[in-house]
Amino acid sequence: MSFITPLNLFLTLAGAQLLHILYVLVFRSLLSPLARIPGPRLAALTGWYECYYDVFYPGQYVFKIKQLHQQFGPIVRITPREVSISDLNFLDAIYSPGVYAKRDKDFEKVKALGINTSIGGAVGHDLHRRRRESLNPFFSKKGVLALAPQLQSKIFQLNSILAVSQKTGEVVNLSDIYFAFASEQNVLANSVRAAGMRNNVATVLRGVKFNLHFSWVRSLARMLPSSLMGRWVPQGVKDMMKFRQAIRREVEQILQSKDDSKSSHSVFLELRDSPTLPASEKTAQRLEDEAALLVMAGTESPAKSITIAHYHLLSNPDLMSKLRAELSEHPSTTLSEIDQLPYVRAISLEANRLSFGLTGRNPRIAPDETLTYTDLSSKVSYSIPPGTPVSTSTLLAHTNEQVFPDPWTFNPDRWLGNGMEKKKYMLAFSKGPRQCIGMHLADAEAMIAIAEMGRWGMELFETNDGDVKFLHDYHVATPNLNSLGVRARVLGRVDL
Repeated sequence: MSFITPLNLFLTLAGAQLLHILYVLVFRSLLSPLARIPGPRLAALTGWYECYYDVFYPGQYVFKIKQLHQQFGPIVRITPREVSISDLNFLDAIYSPGVYAKRDKDFEKVKALGINTSIGGAVGHDLHRRRRESLNPFFSKKGVLALAPQLQSKIFQLNSILAVSQKTGEVVNLSDIYFAFASEQNVLANSVRAAGMRNNVATVLRGVKFNLHFSWVRSLARMLPSSLMGRWVPQGVKDMMKFRQAIRREVEQILQSKDDSKSSHSVFLELRDSPTLPASEKTAQRLEDEAALLVMAGTESPAKSITIAHYHLLSNPDLMSKLRAELSEHPSTTLSEIDQLPYVRAISLEANRLSFGLTGRNPRIAPDETLTYTDLSSKVSYSIPPGTPVSTSTLLAHTNEQVFPDPWTFNPDRWLGNGMEKKKYMLAFSKGPRQCIGMHLADAEAMIAIAEMGRWGMELFETNDGDVKFLHDYHVATPNLNSLGVRARVLGRVDL
């Protein structure tokens, strides 16, 4: 009479697991619909290839992908299930395919930020459209123009901060100031809080790649009692959790409020009062996720763009002179008039290009359509089946030397004259129906801030290219990990 011994059970399970692994490897290598697509064998076989360059070689996979395109051509299989295409003529097929075509997001990428119920976390095409429609009035051009008095108030606070710094001789941290400037919360007057918020967001964003590949760790951490969690969770993450708890309390108050007044123009109010959203889309969790997205993407990314613009203006006197010449000829300070200034616009576009927007790959999935890409150099066509994540990156688009010669040089002149035609290759705000809903607000903030830069004399303090250059991909372009930010001494107001 035979019995199942622990050893036999172990060997059986181990053998079954080994057979499963072999099946997966053979399928991915030979039988997968993506097997014909060029790329490194390891990337096709396992997600550990991506993980290595994301986590263990921190935030470098986006740069590795650029190298892979140089080696394998315009189409590369970069994970067992994802394809990257560097051909900018294929951008519309990925992101803006037309009115009747649907493009979903890839949940595997969305989950890294932990904001699944926000507009940015909407995987399905129809769900995203419904959430976007509820917010369109707030972020439309008309809605942004209604915020002009608030932007002017921020400029007044900014000028007050700079005037005080000039008198005291204190070095200002422009990275902190512009983070506060871009924030929906009014923290310009509190430099300590602004610096803390920026550092906390940076800490959270640096965990994005780890969360992407080891999302189970975060799920486990949420189940731990606070006494255990406090021993090993980084301070920045704990501070961000406290921030989200505070936001949750605020939105719960709004949900319970009977006040229908629009005197307080808020995203929360737009969501609460939206006639197109069901109750399930107005929960506290939903609004909390939306608020977290506003801070992590809607504040950090525009703030980086403004900071990069100011750094390059201060490090290149010729650019600053051109800006001041335009401001001298057109001295108006209203948003609607600044919006018409070509050189201010050119500086803003160039800053967007070199801030790279959201740097993490933002793949799209055609749920019911087979995509076909033809490599024009080899004349080989590749079929990409429905359900396959297809991506490019802002790094690939914004550093394409055929479109942007000498791509790492900050050169606003490239946008003057016929240069505006290059906007179709910009991905700082993505493209198509999922284009960043806050782009008009970010654009207005940048334009009005850049115009103000020309009215102040400053000199950089212990700051170099490493404090602004894209060196690591942590969902936003991250410079030297030891950077203290862009710092400067204020010399005084400039008469134009």
